[in-house]
Amino acid sequence: MTDLNIPDDYLPIVDGQLWKKILREGTGDSPMRKAKVNVHYVGTLFSNGDKFDSSRDRGSPFNFEIGVGQVIKGWDEGVKTMKIGELAELVCAPDYAYGAGGSPPKIPGNSTLKFEVELLGFQESADNPTAKLALAQKKKDQGNAFFKSGNNSSAAQAYKDGADLLSDMGGATEEQLQESGPLEVALLANLAAAYLKLNENGKAAETCKRALTLQPDHVKVTYRLAQAYLGLSEFEDAKKTALHGLEIAPVDATFSSLLSTISAKQAAFKKKEKAAYSKMFS
Repeated sequence: MTDLNIPDDYLPIVDGQLWKKILREGTGDSPMRKAKVNVHYVGTLFSNGDKFDSSRDRGSPFNFEIGVGQVIKGWDEGVKTMKIGELAELVCAPDYAYGAGGSPPKIPGNSTLKFEVELLGFQESADNPTAKLALAQKKKDQGNAFFKSGNNSSAAQAYKDGADLLSDMGGATEEQLQESGPLEVALLANLAAAYLKLNENGKAAETCKRALTLQPDHVKVTYRLAQAYLGLSEFEDAKKTALHGLEIAPVDATFSSLLSTISAKQAAFKKKEKAAYSKMFS
């Protein structure tokens, strides 16, 4: 124990200032300085457990660049020790948090803070087409590993990072562009699958549309777009997309099956809607 009463299962990262306890192990590399990281977090006062901030409550991960002063020292030093998919607690002494001034009204001066942090992913620096292609392929491989293990949030972040890298290939040769196009479509197709697993149907639909601008008749992306529309209860768009799927893949029975599912769910939706209206005016 220390004078701050830090439990023994928290290991020091910076002696007397910053401690960490891993709740779930991650995999792969750790982010370095200037990496753009994507995290979920819950912040509480170490003294009494009062919550003062949470990206999870907002439903949106937080992004920042490591080592450039965008966040408190505890985050700059603590997050760079983490691996993708890792869930950890960071305890930050005042000098590695908000210091004597605190962050009113929720964080008093000289407060020790505890953050539960999940590293969803990070974007390494790649400033030329060759580096972008290599890093995008690495992100695809990372995403596949996460998806296979059921870690769909980290998979989605890896796929998104890879696809975003390839959205700007200024200065690329014709050969590099021929390589980047199919890789970007593959990343977007996988990203849509991860979003569907997360029940983020709106994001899945937008991702599919982006992929289809690059390869309009991609069978898997077309199928996933129809699934996303179905998840959004946009039945007519789902039907239209599934019918297009049958046009480009007439022997693919999955589209016929999906059309039957869409029709059944649309009928159930209309029945429920009709029952709700009848109760309103009875």
